[in-house]
Amino acid sequence: MSIKTIKQILVVGFLGFTLVGCSSTPKTDEADTGKQEATDQVNSDIAAERLAAAEALAAKQAELLASLKGKVVHFDFDSSDVKSSDYAVIKANADYLTGDSSLNVTVKGHGDERGSREYNLALGERRANAVKNALVSEGVSPSRITVISFGEDAPVDEAHTEAAWTKNRRAEFSY
Repeated sequence: MSIKTIKQILVVGFLGFTLVGCSSTPKTDEADTGKQEATDQVNSDIAAERLAAAEALAAKQAELLASLKGKVVHFDFDSSDVKSSDYAVIKANADYLTGDSSLNVTVKGHGDERGSREYNLALGERRANAVKNALVSEGVSPSRITVISFGEDAPVDEAHTEAAWTKNRRAEFSY
């Protein structure tokens, strides 16, 4: 064999080994594959736990809101003092609000039909503010509470009886 042929064989052999060494498929170590699978499983478990916790919180908030529906604070005639029997309603609403800082509430004050419209609007506002102050004393930020007065304009019972007037003297929560 000539030197020229030997050189060609060596060059072809060298190029062959070089191309084999430059393979584009990386080798994966079984240990690395196992670690990646374990990491993926942990991330999946964490995501599932977070989703379950969020769903549980949403269910709890929905249940609490449902339990608050229809609960109002009632007032005596010509008064804006919160009765001790109504503090449980205020506390439940405060707990609901402090449980979710993204929530805001509007407290709607109402009066019965006795007295002038202007007087009842002012009384409804005093009642709504009394409830707002009670919520603030329970830890709710005042900036999350809006008050509005309907005075005598939105009765729940339109009868002209003491029982109807008692129902109408109230403050309601709106989320």
